[in-house]
Amino acid sequence: MDVDASTRTSNRVCPPDADPVYGSGARAYAASPSSAPPADGGNGHARPDPQESVHRLTSLLAEYKEYVAYYLGARIDSVKGSVRNLGIYAGLGIVGLIAFSAFVTTTVVLFLVGIALGLNRLTYSWWIGPFVVGAVFLALIGGGIVFGLKKLMNSFRTATVNKYEQRQNWERGQFGRTVAEQAAASHDQ
Repeated sequence: MDVDASTRTSNRVCPPDADPVYGSGARAYAASPSSAPPADGGNGHARPDPQESVHRLTSLLAEYKEYVAYYLGARIDSVKGSVRNLGIYAGLGIVGLIAFSAFVTTTVVLFLVGIALGLNRLTYSWWIGPFVVGAVFLALIGGGIVFGLKKLMNSFRTATVNKYEQRQNWERGQFGRTVAEQAAASHDQ
């Protein structure tokens, strides 16, 4: 990439009549070949003005600082937008969960009340329907909880037993014995 060509097209850093690398003195020297060579030994390159170089450097640093600030600001705004959207969707999910729970609760209550009223009509009693329905469904819920907990505990126990059986098989293949066999052997000595 030609540094001179890319910087000459930009008017932000140096004026259009100045050379972006060596300042305006280099253009004047290059434009008039009959001029005397500079005091730098005649190599054809003028020395840049230190103040102009410092000014150019500070301008470039300020420009790059702005670019970095712009980039970081855009990234921060992107994260804020993502967090905001996450909060909105979480709120909508909570509202939906509450609405769904209310719907299911209302449906179950209406179903159970209907069964209780039906039993009241069959038995010609006003109290037997709610009592029987309540007792039966409480027993079903209790039985479901007990059955579910037993099944869950058994699955945890089975998973733990399988984990340690696999580990013992690995130990037997790796070391020729398991921890339990090593402990029994060292206890017998």
